[in-house]
Amino acid sequence: MGGESRVRSTPKMSRWQRIAAMDKEILDVEGAATLLGVSPRTIYTLARKGDIPATRVGREWRFARQNLIAWVANGSQADQLATALRHGRVAKRHR
Repeated sequence: MGGESRVRSTPKMSRWQRIAAMDKEILDVEGAATLLGVSPRTIYTLARKGDIPATRVGREWRFARQNLIAWVANGSQADQLATALRHGRVAKRHR
């Protein structure tokens, strides 16, 4: 423990690098629509209904890219997206 110094495995990112990285991970409505291949109107509808993982920041919706990918990967919710694309709305779950 004498004069040993710790070496970081990854270099520390600057504030601007962190902001740029976050900018790619947090999407607006248009970015979410592009990622999912749907219209912004469909994204607004899904977000308002709470059918898509979203957060409202002030008057705008924000989407975490990884959450959207996981949402689509989930079979039942992916089926809901397919239904929404086919019929322009989200089908209600039957229990």
